[in-house]
Amino acid sequence: MKFRWKIFFIFISFITLIFSIFGAWMVNATFQTSLEREIDRGKSENQMFQFAFEMALDSLGEEYVVMQDSVFQDISNSMRDGSAGGESFIRVYDREAKLLFDNTGMETDMDFISSLDGAAGGYQIYHDPKERNDGYYLAVICRAGEKESPFYLENIMDISYIYREREALFARYRIAILILLVLTGCVTLILSQLLTRSVVSLSRITRRFARGDYQIRARHYGEDEIGELTKDFNSMADKLSRKIEELQEAARKQEDFTASFAHELKTPLTSIIGYADMLRMMELNREEIMEASNYIYSQGKRLESLSLKLLELIVTDNQDQELRTLSVKPLLEEAGRVVTASLAEKKIHLEEDIEEGEVKGDRDLLMSLFINLMDNSRKALKAGGIISLWGRKRTDGYEVCVRDNGCGIPKEELSRITEAFYMVDKSRSRKQGGAGLGLTLCSRIVYLHGARWEIQSEQGKGTSIAIFFPGKEEYHA
Repeated sequence: MKFRWKIFFIFISFITLIFSIFGAWMVNATFQTSLEREIDRGKSENQMFQFAFEMALDSLGEEYVVMQDSVFQDISNSMRDGSAGGESFIRVYDREAKLLFDNTGMETDMDFISSLDGAAGGYQIYHDPKERNDGYYLAVICRAGEKESPFYLENIMDISYIYREREALFARYRIAILILLVLTGCVTLILSQLLTRSVVSLSRITRRFARGDYQIRARHYGEDEIGELTKDFNSMADKLSRKIEELQEAARKQEDFTASFAHELKTPLTSIIGYADMLRMMELNREEIMEASNYIYSQGKRLESLSLKLLELIVTDNQDQELRTLSVKPLLEEAGRVVTASLAEKKIHLEEDIEEGEVKGDRDLLMSLFINLMDNSRKALKAGGIISLWGRKRTDGYEVCVRDNGCGIPKEELSRITEAFYMVDKSRSRKQGGAGLGLTLCSRIVYLHGARWEIQSEQGKGTSIAIFFPGKEEYHA
């Protein structure tokens, strides 16, 4: 069942219950008030009957037995004339409960008389479905005369109009309830439609979002709970959209990685197979053999370097590193000695300015980081270039910087240089044995050490990479 119909039926049921209870109480309270008024009137008439009867007894003396029927008739007539517009009937019983006078034409209820049991009087209401048009009657009885030989005087009043009024009130109230329910139902249906409009809209937008329309957002209808739900949905949709974009970008990078990796393998393998086949199938002189062998060797070394870089990437991604406190100066100096031979081949000068300090990290990974940074600078430099390696102790950590005066990196390329196999100048990188994995590996190592780096570069002027290692109290693994 839809939510708006639930609201409709719950509200209608609630209104029906409340007004039914209220109406029943109101009609019955009105009926009870009228009934009590009639009971008081019946008691008053019975007292008048008692007073007139006792006055007649006193005036008649011993002859009352002979004249009792005419006396009772006169008293009955006078009471009927004095009643408030309704019929009043009387009965007279002797002390043995024998009926002495009756102008009602109704059956005598002996149980009512016997129930007095010495009491001065009482009353009862009874229904007479067979006589006098299915009416309701109030009977009031009292005791008169001397205690040794009392008489019982009974007044009977027709109070059927009270019950008819009650039934009429119930009938009118049922019609009023029906009209009220129709009007309330219409208003409730309209209100439930308005209240659930935003929920229906949100549901429709959610289905569209689930079908792939990630840019759609829900309209904000107010500051109530539904408005808060709308804002939460939009916030969730924004986060999911970003995650989906990140996953799509990761998938794109993975595809690029796979394509680049296949290409990086295919090119040297093709050359190796070609030169090996040439050595196998053709008669070559010494110089040609050396040339082919050198090319096979260089391409083999390139494949070896590629495999080692990939292995390091896999290790940094999957291995839990145990970071220890290390002295930075000897670490940087050792990394400088490692690259000295390759720098000397291109007559590149390494300038070092390193302060004492400590970082928390893995020695082998940090060595790979610093060596890769200097090797990337070497590839960007021409003969006679300069690489500056310096380290500074900061109040909140330690900073290492590798700077060169090489060809630099275009601004539009800076955001992609850490992608696997991405190379700014592919021909120059391959010529120097690069595979586009150096900075990718460096970024992983920086991340594992909780550090941050900043890359600044300008074409024709060089590149500067600064890495900031946090202090021990700031580091979070």
